[in-house]
Amino acid sequence: MNKFKIAIFTISIIIFSLTGIKKLIYINQVKDIKNKEELFLNESIRVLNECFDLENKNKRTLNKSIELIEYCLEEYGYKN
Repeated sequence: MNKFKIAIFTISIIIFSLTGIKKLIYINQVKDIKNKEELFLNESIRVLNECFDLENKNKRTLNKSIELIEYCLEEYGYKN
């Protein structure tokens, strides 16, 4: 009976350890995905700020703004 208790205890420790390791791997994968999304968003923000030149938007005519938007779409396009 004592060996049976030790076996059950050992099996339960192994199962809990594997579950914990699986959770840690999942948490690291989620962090990696968030980091990739953040890098993508930062790059998109940089490209948009560079392309649309928002600091000088009041100095442009409507036609020039439309031309700039068309250029940005042709140059960078929509990336998913």
